[in-house]
Amino acid sequence: MADCRIINEKMKATVTALNTLAQQYATAGADFDAAFMNSISSMEGEAKDALVEFFNSKYKEFITSMEAGIPAMIKGMADLLEANRDNFEKVDTQIAQSIRDGGK
Repeated sequence: MADCRIINEKMKATVTALNTLAQQYATAGADFDAAFMNSISSMEGEAKDALVEFFNSKYKEFITSMEAGIPAMIKGMADLLEANRDNFEKVDTQIAQSIRDGGK
């Protein structure tokens, strides 16, 4: 079995940083969406309609969504790290209690 060690405070800091990054990506995606829509606002006709439909169906959720896009993927990694950090903390506590109880 391989050695496994985490530094609790560093893991907490990483989780916080990833959650912040996920929100920043979502904000940047929303800013991109707004800038894109602004850049085509003077267009008219079916081409514009098709462009808006294409963007909204293929890109918008991917770049802005905290549920299904890049921001969600980053948040998902933060959630995974937090769950594992929490598990390590609980196991450490359980092992300590077992030692205190004389292995019982």
